[in-house]
Amino acid sequence: MEVEDIRIFMAVAEYGSVSLAADKLGYVQPNVTARIRSLERKIGHPLFHRHRRGMTLNVEGRKLLTYGEQMMRLMDEIQKAFQDERNLVGSLCIGLVETVVGFPEIISSYHNKHKNVDISLVSGVSTQLIEKVLKFQLDGAFVAEPVNVSTLDQIPAFDEEIVLVCSANEKGKKQIQSAKELLHLPFILFNEGCQYRERLQRWLKDEKIVSPKIMEFATLETIMGTVVSGLGVTLIARSLAERYEREGLVQLFSIPEPYRNLRIVYVRRSDSYLGVTEREFIKTISEVREGENQRTN
Repeated sequence: MEVEDIRIFMAVAEYGSVSLAADKLGYVQPNVTARIRSLERKIGHPLFHRHRRGMTLNVEGRKLLTYGEQMMRLMDEIQKAFQDERNLVGSLCIGLVETVVGFPEIISSYHNKHKNVDISLVSGVSTQLIEKVLKFQLDGAFVAEPVNVSTLDQIPAFDEEIVLVCSANEKGKKQIQSAKELLHLPFILFNEGCQYRERLQRWLKDEKIVSPKIMEFATLETIMGTVVSGLGVTLIARSLAERYEREGLVQLFSIPEPYRNLRIVYVRRSDSYLGVTEREFIKTISEVREGENQRTN
């Protein structure tokens, strides 16, 4: 059984069609058909339901697909293991919460040293990204602590101060002395799974505030635009809100100590092979973090 047979099988399984798989792989259709039939003979079972609309995996096909995915991951790890550290090539698929402020500096520093490595980005809230890392859909992800998953390595990346943000127009309504005075307003937040939201919920519970009004949005720009317009308040990293404060659009208020500080960590599966490409990426994270610490101390 050849690796290329498995690769062709997985393409047919993905596209549900011999012709589509052949086109994507650069093969002629009869060659793909012959390789699939040869693989079925070696396995000793048909692998697809064949019908007018194409081909769908049967029970045996789904079983082989599981092994095929493991084989492709292993082949990728073999390639990573023997790269030349002086001339890295390949790709990384990285997840990040949208509010990671220092990520551009990491990307810029890494790209300057390893221009032939392609980095693709997937955004989301922490819980979604952790799930994708666990399912091998991401090489790693920047997420907010706490991460209570024993099978993940955690590399510290950034420390953030969380503040409560309201429209500058609130100041004209009354003199606001503290963040607590704003807790009666609607909250403009990311979806469930966001650590800012989790901090807010703990704070409100401790203040015995029940059933707060919450409006959910998917992007930072929408959240901040809604806050600026005066429709509510949000909890976010100070570094993200300071630009709006300098422009006179918002006010920032410190929140109590138990909820104020948040660390962003880079997580990856502990049991996955750490290739040179990702190892250099983690090294860059540590270098950028050390440089930031030196600037603030």
